[in-house]
Amino acid sequence: MKNNLKIIIFIIIAIAALYFTKINYSEHSKKKSISACVISLKHKNKEIKIEEAKKYCADEINKNLEK
Repeated sequence: MKNNLKIIIFIIIAIAALYFTKINYSEHSKKKSISACVISLKHKNKEIKIEEAKKYCADEINKNLEK
């Protein structure tokens, strides 16, 4: 009985830790993706402004995340 209780408590703590990790780091991953996209666009098209590239990348990444 005690062994089962330990396993259940461990699973609950693990699920909570994964949930908080997802909340904290999902925005970080999104920012890194946008930065990589901006760098890629800047290398492809030297004339594009950084603000335009950021807006385009943010729109495309948000659109892909909603799928």
